[in-house]
Amino acid sequence: MNKITKIVALLMALVLCLSFAACGGKEDEAPATTIPAMGEVTVAGENEEADFVIATNPPAEATTADGEATTVAGEVTTVAGETTTAAPSDKPTQPVIVMPQTTAEVVAYFNKSVDNVKANAKTVKQEYVNNYLAASATVPSVLNGVYKMLGGDEWLNQMLVDNSQGAKTFSTKDEIKAGFPVENQTWASKLTADDVKSAKCELKGKIFVITIETKPDGKSSTIDYGQGHAPKALNAVPPRVINDNIPGVATSITGTAAMNYPYGKVVIKVDPITGNVLTAEYDVQWTINFDKAGAIIPLGTRSSYTVTF
Repeated sequence: MNKITKIVALLMALVLCLSFAACGGKEDEAPATTIPAMGEVTVAGENEEADFVIATNPPAEATTADGEATTVAGEVTTVAGETTTAAPSDKPTQPVIVMPQTTAEVVAYFNKSVDNVKANAKTVKQEYVNNYLAASATVPSVLNGVYKMLGGDEWLNQMLVDNSQGAKTFSTKDEIKAGFPVENQTWASKLTADDVKSAKCELKGKIFVITIETKPDGKSSTIDYGQGHAPKALNAVPPRVINDNIPGVATSITGTAAMNYPYGKVVIKVDPITGNVLTAEYDVQWTINFDKAGAIIPLGTRSSYTVTF
């Protein structure tokens, strides 16, 4: 194989790999051209005053504005979903919601909420899946001239943008299983406290906003969904998806691909009364490493979903 043929084959391999960022190809609707900042999707109730009481532990008493202690009556909802009944009172009652505080509590609440999407959601609307170049790509020196002629990183980023997806609604359990992260899994998260860099739950009006960032994953040629950190909750493309689809002639040049996931973030908005997810936004960065060819392709995917129960 002469040098020109090798260059063409390697370019074909890189283009083929980049096409996997489409996660199945284009939809009929045009992809979103502007990507909202994560956590900025507005949902009903977010800016309204809550009609429940927030507590870190189920309280026996509540204090009025003038300092008078009164018994809180009605159901007390815990993070685990269990309920107990407090002593009755002749004053108006409100449900007392226990908001998760520690990293372990937030992760457990998140897992239960997103797994419930897979199990019980009526519909999930994919608002968008937008792909992007997360950092400058590294290509073999023999390809630098060709890469620059094509447009370099700008060309690569445009390829990813062109393979983004627009709105699509998943209406059956099989569609939700396939389309809502983690794709094609019966579960949506296997995160533990050890997998996250940070995890917090905030009350905004009537809505819980949970934000989780995963720890970086080092380079691996065998990592898969449900392993490492990011692949436990985000659509972090595993190396097998790349390696199973590279033509043999290209593999002889590039070698097998290894992946690392330097960044993963998810923001969900939850109705505290029902525990149902209202919206979910994901941002994951995944880097393809072709060590044999000396190529590093840092990619990213942002996606957003609206859930109906």
